[in-house]
Amino acid sequence: MKIAHVHTSNVGGGAERSVCSLHHELRALGHESLLYVGRLDGEAQGVVEIPYVRGVPGARRAARWAENCTGWQDIYNPSFRGLLELIPPDTDLVHFHNLWGGSGYADLSVLPAMTTKWPAVLTERQHWTLTGHCGCFHDCERWQTGCGACPRLDIPPAIPRDGTRFNWRRKKRIMQSSRLTFVGISNYVCDLARQSPIWSGKRVERVYNGIDVDTFLPADATHRETLRTELGIARDQVAVLLTGQTLGGYREGIATEGFTALNRIGGPGVVPLLVGHGAVDAASRLTTTAVVVPYRETPAEMAACYQAADITLVTSHVEAFGRIAAESQACGTPVVAFDTGGLAEVVLDGVGGRSVPRKDLERLVVALSELVNDEVGRKHLGARGVEFVRENFASRRIGQEYVELYRSVIEGR
Repeated sequence: MKIAHVHTSNVGGGAERSVCSLHHELRALGHESLLYVGRLDGEAQGVVEIPYVRGVPGARRAARWAENCTGWQDIYNPSFRGLLELIPPDTDLVHFHNLWGGSGYADLSVLPAMTTKWPAVLTERQHWTLTGHCGCFHDCERWQTGCGACPRLDIPPAIPRDGTRFNWRRKKRIMQSSRLTFVGISNYVCDLARQSPIWSGKRVERVYNGIDVDTFLPADATHRETLRTELGIARDQVAVLLTGQTLGGYREGIATEGFTALNRIGGPGVVPLLVGHGAVDAASRLTTTAVVVPYRETPAEMAACYQAADITLVTSHVEAFGRIAAESQACGTPVVAFDTGGLAEVVLDGVGGRSVPRKDLERLVVALSELVNDEVGRKHLGARGVEFVRENFASRRIGQEYVELYRSVIEGR
């Protein structure tokens, strides 16, 4: 098959890794995959930056002015509309991924025309296509009734004015006019889509994110000891890794339970391993001396951190999937996590770690303390986690699931 993917960029966080992983997996399976991105970083096989199209003179400037005055999102982008001519006519299916970010690279108004020309699916990795502006609605329920009177305009992608009701209605009108299959990266996301008026009546399918199990895999004892020595982790210390939202959420005043739990059980035998932006600041607020690692640029560098750790702590309050938890388990490192959103599907209690109720600090402390003091239990959970990830989230499996979905959508047309 000939598949065209559309996404924000080819380099970035978990969403970019998922999209690029699928793109490469499809090519490895013998399909022709092209990835069109709003921003190209470096050179990559089969990845094309969407070329700039000026459009009607002055229209871009007028659209940006209107967006700043009203809070409307991405109402005009002739470059994105140019995909109608840029994507080869003989393409079998167009796969849309993130349609926000990239300095407003997308323009939803072209979706009805594109999905008339080609069969299409859209993978939602957060909440954006369900809401009036935000990528993650946290505990807000206004997305179910049309948004408006938004309490958090600052949540990315932030807007300067409350245009959420207009944005929500525009999305509903466009999605209902488009021939799209909704793909959620967890049952949790799929359930939200079924509740959303924006996606009412649309086909909803679940395909998990893929994990590169050739990169994220357990290290042998010698290599693991080398990694720990390089990081300054003693042989008799239990290293607890925090990264992603668990680390970033602390800076924002949310998802602080992980830090509180570490401070309560901390001691010379427990060393926090903080990986990513803001790690230095977070370390200064812990009562135990932490090992601080800068943001890891490549999957291999991140895998080395999981391999060196004994436990990964994931206390996100909202997770559509839980890539960090899946990658850690793939490396044989058990996870202690909240059972929130997609995390409840990625971390099964007693399989690859321990899962406790969302925001339940006491249960979190107990689960973490038990694993810290049970080396045999950690090894048992680690081994089961590797097997679980390989059976459910391996990139090759996910690529094949998408191929089956593509064929189903194409045949349905």
